[in-house]
Amino acid sequence: MPCTDQSSPSLSGVPLQRAARIQPGYSSRTRVRSNEAGTHRLLQARDLPRGAGIDWSDVVTFRPERNAELYRVSRDDILLPARGRTHRAFLVTEDLTDTLASNVFYIIRPDVTIVRPAYLAWWLNLPETQAQIDACARGTGIGYINRHALGGIFVVVPTADTQSRIESVVYLQQQRAALQERLTNKRDQLLHLACRHAVRREQE
Repeated sequence: MPCTDQSSPSLSGVPLQRAARIQPGYSSRTRVRSNEAGTHRLLQARDLPRGAGIDWSDVVTFRPERNAELYRVSRDDILLPARGRTHRAFLVTEDLTDTLASNVFYIIRPDVTIVRPAYLAWWLNLPETQAQIDACARGTGIGYINRHALGGIFVVVPTADTQSRIESVVYLQQQRAALQERLTNKRDQLLHLACRHAVRREQE
């Protein structure tokens, strides 16, 4: 399947590179290590474990070596994994401060005069769009998505009213997923505590 499959020419649409800015994430010449004196946070793949929300428990704090503004992540940006076997788009719904995305991601910043952020995230996660993104990956094993090829992917742009309705559904779905993630974590913590308590009672 070609990266720029435009099999729906009768629908109004544009290449992704016209609907959004596509910026590679932050890269460093050396491994980035957490530093208590750091000025910025760096989001990595592990910090989005299931795409339900950002897990801040182990986010790296560091001092960027280059212009941090290029890699800053803001509300309504979309993070799309540039490497790996899955490329599901993650919509940022939090107000972030001094937070960058690592080079494992592309930072996709929609042009809101063309397309609404949540709608674009939904479109990028459609199975047929994901198939096109997978086809853009280069290399053997864990491939790397070519930015130019990604930018050529066709995005159907419906009316603002239709985009708004889809956006509402996307936000609700993401909130539900985040809530479910928190409930699962709490349940796991309670189970671990119960098991630890049982072990202690045996030792008394």
